[in-house]
Amino acid sequence: MEPASNPSLDLIAAAALEPAALIPVFPGPAALFDGNGAVLFANRAAGPLLDALAADRLVALAAALDASLADGLPRQEKADLPGLRGGTALHLTLLPHGGQLLLLGRDTTLERNLLQALMQSRQLFRDLVACSTDFAWETKPDGRFGFVSPRGAMGYTARELEGHVPTDFAAPDSPETPRPTLWPFTATAPQEAVEVFLRRKDGSVGCFEVSCVAVRDGKGEWAGTRGVARDVTEARERVEALRRAHKTLNTLANTDGLTGLLNRRAFLDELEKRLSRHHRNRLIGTLIYFDLDNFKKVNDVRGHQAGDEVLKAVAEAVRKTLRVVDLASRIGGDEFLLWLEETGRDSAASMAARLMEAAAEINKQWGVEGFPLGFSIGAVFSRLEAVEGAEALVARADAAMYVAKKGGKGRTHIAEEVDPV
Repeated sequence: MEPASNPSLDLIAAAALEPAALIPVFPGPAALFDGNGAVLFANRAAGPLLDALAADRLVALAAALDASLADGLPRQEKADLPGLRGGTALHLTLLPHGGQLLLLGRDTTLERNLLQALMQSRQLFRDLVACSTDFAWETKPDGRFGFVSPRGAMGYTARELEGHVPTDFAAPDSPETPRPTLWPFTATAPQEAVEVFLRRKDGSVGCFEVSCVAVRDGKGEWAGTRGVARDVTEARERVEALRRAHKTLNTLANTDGLTGLLNRRAFLDELEKRLSRHHRNRLIGTLIYFDLDNFKKVNDVRGHQAGDEVLKAVAEAVRKTLRVVDLASRIGGDEFLLWLEETGRDSAASMAARLMEAAAEINKQWGVEGFPLGFSIGAVFSRLEAVEGAEALVARADAAMYVAKKGGKGRTHIAEEVDPV
């Protein structure tokens, strides 16, 4: 479900573009780690947690941090910090991005202590939940609500909820609703922080984090379940906004703002990886370097806005000709690079021909009379026997393009294949 627009979430998403801006204002522990697990930024609330990590008192959390940095997957973890009255309980979210990892924490001490209190005194339970904003509940052996927090929940009063089966309020259309075996309202064993999706009185769907314990009679038989549920919809949306913001940041960092193609840095980084794999597996790929002939004339005569439209048209033509496994980049000005995965001379010639056809169409719309728009194209092939870096291969492709340009505009030069098998 796409979260509704929320100004506070927009501010969080904006702050998420810069972790250094988000961390100081985050209400719980927050820290940013580099790829080696060293702390780059942290707020004051994260101090005790980081001290415990440094002292090797949180082995499971340290392992989770290492795992998220290694596989790039987000994780949810729990940590207990020693202290008075049982210490502090934390629920932690680990969000890896770009070789770094953002840790966000929430204090769940009250929830933990409340569950412990429930085991000691039903009256204490009633007193605590009467002033709690969380949704406290108890189900009877028939699975129906026998007790609900005086404040009610989900827009319903306590009276409206009591006597109902909790599944009456489940959101059946949500694919993330837990399976019946994980349904906490009738659990026969303790459960912690199970996410369930419930339908509110107004018809909206909320995400609730539920923790519970089983109730036993004098014979040890199951007599119901009691627990607490917290509406985490907004918190979940904040994390989702943060995730989207990180994705946006990653896109901005790796693409050319005008054309949407990879920028030079991102292209060269990926090309370096491809070349290493090709060398290990004795594969050949094609690098094409081309620029636009008479592009300056378009800017001079039709204006820079028209020049931008030409560059976007070139990018669109490139996208239509490349396969999913290939790469494309605008490396600056009117210069472009294409990497054709596992290809040779025939593919290079075919691509060059298609580029020339695209150039002819672009010229019809944007060309200046007497100064036709076209491409000068150079193509080279990766080496089999020698290890060659991305910059060196680009330099060879650049040289091939200038050979084509010396022969006259609108030409293609395909270099000889190197290191024949």
